[in-house]
Amino acid sequence: MGDRSLIRPIGVVLEGRLELGVELLLEGRTIAELRPHTGVPEPFVVSPAFVNAHSHLEYRTLLGRVEGGDFWEWIQRLLPQKRRLTEEESLQGAALAARENRASGVAWLVEHSDLPVSVRAMRAAGLSGIVFQETITLREWESPEPLRDRVAGIARSHAAAAEGIPVFPSPHSPYTVDPSTLQWFGESGRPVSIHVAESVHERRWLAEGVGPMAELHQGLGHARPEAQSATQYLARLGLCRPGAQWVHCCDLDDEDVATIARGGAAVAHCPRSNRALGCPAAPIRRLREAGVAVGMGTDSAASAGVPDMFEEMRLALELSRELGEPLTAEDVWTMATTEGARSVGGPDWRIQPGSSVPLIGLNLPDARETEDLVQLGRPEAVFWISGPA
Repeated sequence: MGDRSLIRPIGVVLEGRLELGVELLLEGRTIAELRPHTGVPEPFVVSPAFVNAHSHLEYRTLLGRVEGGDFWEWIQRLLPQKRRLTEEESLQGAALAARENRASGVAWLVEHSDLPVSVRAMRAAGLSGIVFQETITLREWESPEPLRDRVAGIARSHAAAAEGIPVFPSPHSPYTVDPSTLQWFGESGRPVSIHVAESVHERRWLAEGVGPMAELHQGLGHARPEAQSATQYLARLGLCRPGAQWVHCCDLDDEDVATIARGGAAVAHCPRSNRALGCPAAPIRRLREAGVAVGMGTDSAASAGVPDMFEEMRLALELSRELGEPLTAEDVWTMATTEGARSVGGPDWRIQPGSSVPLIGLNLPDARETEDLVQLGRPEAVFWISGPA
């Protein structure tokens, strides 16, 4: 039996709701008991640690170097900057971002990786999670198999050094990966994470054959895979399924929402990045009401700034209210914790007897409900009670 410790906070966040008057008895990292207060509480709150459902650690070095604006114009400014980074610069940035995630209460992270730096950064910072090795076949559109094999080899080499962090090859987006490779990923049955409907440009390319994505593919001599939306296109190729995480999902209509729900894909919501790049407001409430699991992600520092889940939650509330489909504080806290883990097949993230979920404390003595935690929360208020194994 591990060491027993009594944690007696003001309250504990259970399924997104701050419940006052609850204390925890731990045996090592395991929650042995949840019970009403047996004494005077201390001035802090306990919550499951955060799950960052979408991250690009290696972009931390580009913070402040690329101005926001239109999504497509931002991408064109970003790529030359990224190509000039050395592996050492990327590793330093990724290591800093990993430490910032940990300091702000993140224990589990879903990482999109291009350069071979993320698993080292995550391990050094004490983070658990999953890494998706990005596959882009724009230049191999007609013969993608050799590149797929190379990416799979890179993923295996990263996984071998990751000490338990799984690494999976994954498609970057519908507009950077050819249809046969998308279908190959769809039929694989393995976990995948793909950027979908981040901007209106995907729909314009697929449905109308116009816009900057259409011009890109026309210039490369690619035939247009016609579809009414990215959702319809990916569903046709088998990528709307359990085990598939769709990132952003801003430009969705009601039919898209229903398709995602029927297929069983999950969604990662990145509010700060979406706003910075002029993306439509994602219909998160409609997705969740349809039964789609939605996690909260910080995306990259190049678009969203320093990783901060509190800022993401606050903006998620603001954007949902602007859309006229308001979320609650309990909704966004759940997305940043238990639902975020569930959305990518992670471990059970609930505070309950028998659970070993990582726990954080929040020095927020005036908090009396989850809304207070969201509005008052900041990384400086976080301290660790029990971290990931």
